[in-house]
Amino acid sequence: MWIPKIEDAQGPIYLAIANALEADINEGVLDQGDRLPPQRELAYRLGVTLGTITRAYGEAERRRLVKGETGRGTYVAPETHKVSPLIPKEDEPEVCDLARNFAYPHLNPSLSDGLVRMARTVGIDRLNGFVPSEGLKAHRETGVLVFKDYGLEADPDRVAVTCGAQHGIQVTCQALFRSGDAIAVDRFTYPSIFPSLASIGLKVVSVPALVRADGGFGAMDPDALAQAAISHGIKGVFLMPNMQNPTTHTMSAEEREDLVRVAREHDLKIVEDDPYTPFLPETLPAFGALAPERTASIASISKVCSPGSRIGFVHVPELFGNSIRNKIGESTWMASPITAELIAGWVREGHLFKTLRLKRIANRTRFRQAVQILSPYYLQGDTNKVFGWLRLPEHVDADAVQAALGHQRISVLSSRYFQLRDHAPAPYLRITFGSEESDERFRRSLEKVRATIDQLAELPELSRPVG
Repeated sequence: MWIPKIEDAQGPIYLAIANALEADINEGVLDQGDRLPPQRELAYRLGVTLGTITRAYGEAERRRLVKGETGRGTYVAPETHKVSPLIPKEDEPEVCDLARNFAYPHLNPSLSDGLVRMARTVGIDRLNGFVPSEGLKAHRETGVLVFKDYGLEADPDRVAVTCGAQHGIQVTCQALFRSGDAIAVDRFTYPSIFPSLASIGLKVVSVPALVRADGGFGAMDPDALAQAAISHGIKGVFLMPNMQNPTTHTMSAEEREDLVRVAREHDLKIVEDDPYTPFLPETLPAFGALAPERTASIASISKVCSPGSRIGFVHVPELFGNSIRNKIGESTWMASPITAELIAGWVREGHLFKTLRLKRIANRTRFRQAVQILSPYYLQGDTNKVFGWLRLPEHVDADAVQAALGHQRISVLSSRYFQLRDHAPAPYLRITFGSEESDERFRRSLEKVRATIDQLAELPELSRPVG
């Protein structure tokens, strides 16, 4: 009979059991198909409540470590990898999408008009060949214009064109760090950062945030970052200073300066990713401006006007210029100069500004609707934020809300997608405002979100697992 070793564990017992189960699967103590002990028997052996074991097995199933079968028990699951809910499918069923943050794609500039303009460009055929891995100078200068909206006066010689921000994050981290290095991230952060860093051999250290006066999340706690630098030997930190995903927080100037101070004291490199910055009315100094000697900045126009182009930009310290060129070359040789030219034309002709204006107007209406319908639940965000971070009652399981809404053909994301797997679940949902085109479907879906949370909040406390 499998008995987890939890004698020295700290924190919630159910998490210690789930962590021990994951460790024993990874180390080969348990194999695929092995049957776990019945819950009552394991509770007796460990001297804990049945509710604790129920919650531990539930957490293990959430991590896809085990599979429960009615009447047969719980077994170590076969190794399967589900497609992330963030990745769209070509033939997707009719679902109201409040999960993925596509930021009003129906308001993007006309692709056909852009292609017609490109077809009439003199010398366009030169783009149908190889170019330097960092991109053509004209396209890097487009990146300079984009970075200006991010509060950074970029040097075109330190800009490189990438295949979107996700590719930019990966090649930047490869250029700045070595396999085995530890990187600090926010407790709740961009979901794809976890597999991206792991795939290149980097370790992730989660750092808590400050708490704002309104009870919402603030910037990464600088004291906690300093402690992580000492205790975990971190080499860098990944930050989203503007409209942090998923909490929506935009760092104040003081918060930025505090984090720069810690980075300099502990010689940490900074990777800043700011895909939502253009939506904000105020431009604050980027980390690349505050600490240019140690900051790599990433910009993208995917949320603004063209995710299909897969064009992003990175700006790195001069010391890492050759390394970033090599990493782009090793991964994909170059970003497409054809789509880079499409974006350059839209920037030159002012389409980004026009598109942003339309999206800001639409977002103001959607955010106000969300606040009104979801009240009294606290929605962190504001009229300029294209998603909100919804705080649930403490006893309401965010995964249960997500699952219940899924049955109603409404997709949302629970907090677990934004944190390390071994962290305790938290009562939060991210609600996006711009992926659903229909205003009426958006409104009706929010009403169902509110009704579902109300129903789960009314369940008796005694029916919920404890421990």
